[in-house]
Amino acid sequence: MDTALADPTVPLAVRVVWQLLWESEVRPEELLASDVPDAELEDRLLVIRRSQEGGIFETGITAAAAGMLRELIGARTEGPLFTVAGRRLSKGEVATAFRVATGGRSLAALRFTRAARATGVATGSRADQMSH
Repeated sequence: MDTALADPTVPLAVRVVWQLLWESEVRPEELLASDVPDAELEDRLLVIRRSQEGGIFETGITAAAAGMLRELIGARTEGPLFTVAGRRLSKGEVATAFRVATGGRSLAALRFTRAARATGVATGSRADQMSH
Protein backbone atom coordinates (compact mmCIF):
# COMPACT_ATOMS: atom_id res chain seq x y z
CA MET A 1 0.00 0.00 0.00
CA ASP A 2 2.83 2.40 0.81
CA THR A 3 4.28 1.94 -2.68
CA ALA A 4 0.92 2.56 -4.38
CA LEU A 5 0.26 5.69 -2.29
CA ALA A 6 3.70 7.10 -3.12
CA ASP A 7 3.54 6.41 -6.87
CA PRO A 8 3.80 9.83 -8.59
CA THR A 9 2.47 8.39 -11.85
CA VAL A 10 -0.93 7.89 -10.18
CA PRO A 11 -2.98 11.10 -10.00
CA LEU A 12 -3.11 12.61 -6.52
CA ALA A 13 -6.93 12.44 -6.49
CA VAL A 14 -6.77 8.67 -6.99
CA ARG A 15 -4.14 8.22 -4.27
CA VAL A 16 -6.19 10.29 -1.80
CA VAL A 17 -9.24 8.11 -2.47
CA TRP A 18 -7.13 5.00 -1.79
CA GLN A 19 -5.83 6.53 1.45
CA LEU A 20 -9.32 7.38 2.66
CA LEU A 21 -10.73 3.98 1.72
CA TRP A 22 -7.85 2.35 3.58
CA GLU A 23 -8.37 4.27 6.78
CA SER A 24 -12.14 4.73 6.99
CA GLU A 25 -15.44 2.90 6.73
CA VAL A 26 -16.59 5.04 3.81
CA ARG A 27 -17.70 3.23 0.65
CA PRO A 28 -16.08 4.22 -2.65
CA GLU A 29 -19.33 5.61 -4.07
CA GLU A 30 -19.93 7.73 -0.96
CA LEU A 31 -16.40 9.08 -1.02
CA LEU A 32 -16.41 9.90 -4.73
CA ALA A 33 -19.69 11.84 -4.36
CA SER A 34 -17.98 14.26 -1.93
CA ASP A 35 -17.54 17.93 -2.73
CA VAL A 36 -14.82 20.31 -1.58
CA PRO A 37 -16.88 21.79 1.31
CA ASP A 38 -17.32 18.24 2.70
CA ALA A 39 -13.64 18.17 3.72
CA GLU A 40 -13.36 19.85 7.12
CA LEU A 41 -9.59 19.73 7.29
CA GLU A 42 -9.07 21.75 10.47
CA ASP A 43 -11.21 19.23 12.36
CA ARG A 44 -9.83 16.28 10.31
CA LEU A 45 -13.33 15.25 9.26
CA LEU A 46 -14.96 14.25 6.02
CA VAL A 47 -18.72 14.80 5.86
CA ILE A 48 -20.53 12.14 3.85
CA ARG A 49 -23.75 13.68 2.58
CA ARG A 50 -24.85 10.87 0.28
CA SER A 51 -24.53 7.72 2.37
CA GLN A 52 -25.90 4.43 1.13
CA GLU A 53 -28.20 4.27 4.15
CA GLY A 54 -29.41 7.81 3.53
CA GLY A 55 -28.56 10.73 5.69
CA ILE A 56 -25.33 12.44 6.63
CA PHE A 57 -22.43 11.19 8.73
CA GLU A 58 -18.89 12.30 9.53
CA THR A 59 -15.74 10.22 9.47
CA GLY A 60 -12.45 11.15 11.06
CA ILE A 61 -9.35 11.22 8.87
CA THR A 62 -5.68 10.97 9.70
CA ALA A 63 -3.21 13.83 9.51
CA ALA A 64 -1.69 12.14 6.45
CA ALA A 65 -5.05 12.12 4.64
CA ALA A 66 -5.76 15.72 5.67
CA GLY A 67 -2.41 16.78 4.23
CA MET A 68 -3.11 14.98 0.97
CA LEU A 69 -6.55 16.60 0.79
CA ARG A 70 -5.05 20.07 1.38
CA GLU A 71 -2.73 19.52 -1.55
CA LEU A 72 -5.55 18.16 -3.72
CA ILE A 73 -7.98 20.98 -2.92
CA GLY A 74 -5.51 23.83 -3.21
CA ALA A 75 -7.45 27.10 -3.54
CA ARG A 76 -10.73 25.48 -4.61
CA THR A 77 -13.78 26.26 -2.48
CA GLU A 78 -16.45 24.31 -4.35
CA GLY A 79 -17.04 21.54 -6.85
CA PRO A 80 -16.23 17.82 -6.72
CA LEU A 81 -13.56 16.89 -4.19
CA PHE A 82 -11.93 14.23 -6.35
CA THR A 83 -11.28 15.42 -9.89
CA VAL A 84 -9.02 14.45 -12.75
CA ALA A 85 -8.79 16.71 -15.80
CA GLY A 86 -11.59 18.88 -14.41
CA ARG A 87 -14.17 16.12 -14.01
CA ARG A 88 -15.34 14.02 -11.10
CA LEU A 89 -13.32 10.84 -10.64
CA SER A 90 -15.22 7.57 -11.18
CA LYS A 91 -15.12 4.37 -9.16
CA GLY A 92 -14.00 2.51 -12.29
CA GLU A 93 -10.96 4.76 -12.67
CA VAL A 94 -10.03 4.34 -9.01
CA ALA A 95 -10.48 0.55 -9.15
CA THR A 96 -8.53 0.14 -12.40
CA ALA A 97 -5.64 2.24 -11.14
CA PHE A 98 -5.57 0.21 -7.91
CA ARG A 99 -5.45 -3.09 -9.81
CA VAL A 100 -2.56 -1.81 -11.94
CA ALA A 101 -0.64 -0.39 -8.96
CA THR A 102 -1.07 -3.50 -6.79
CA GLY A 103 -0.63 -6.27 -9.32
CA GLY A 104 -4.30 -7.15 -9.67
CA ARG A 105 -5.86 -6.50 -6.26
CA SER A 106 -9.37 -5.10 -6.09
CA LEU A 107 -10.50 -2.12 -4.04
CA ALA A 108 -12.05 -4.68 -1.68
CA ALA A 109 -8.49 -5.40 -0.50
CA LEU A 110 -8.57 -2.02 1.23
CA ARG A 111 -11.65 -3.05 3.20
CA PHE A 112 -10.07 -6.40 4.17
CA THR A 113 -6.92 -4.60 5.34
CA ARG A 114 -9.08 -2.32 7.46
CA ALA A 115 -11.04 -5.28 8.86
CA ALA A 116 -7.83 -7.11 9.73
CA ARG A 117 -6.53 -4.00 11.48
CA ALA A 118 -9.76 -3.75 13.51
CA THR A 119 -9.46 -7.36 14.68
CA GLY A 120 -5.75 -7.08 15.40
CA VAL A 121 -4.65 -9.45 12.65
CA ALA A 122 -2.47 -6.79 11.02
CA THR A 123 -0.44 -6.20 14.19
CA GLY A 124 2.78 -4.34 13.53
CA SER A 125 1.81 -3.19 10.05
CA ARG A 126 1.53 0.34 8.81
CA ALA A 127 -2.22 -0.23 8.86
CA ASP A 128 -2.08 -0.36 12.66
CA GLN A 129 -0.10 2.86 12.78
CA MET A 130 -2.71 4.55 10.58
CA SER A 131 -5.68 3.87 12.86
CA HIS A 132 -7.31 6.95 14.30
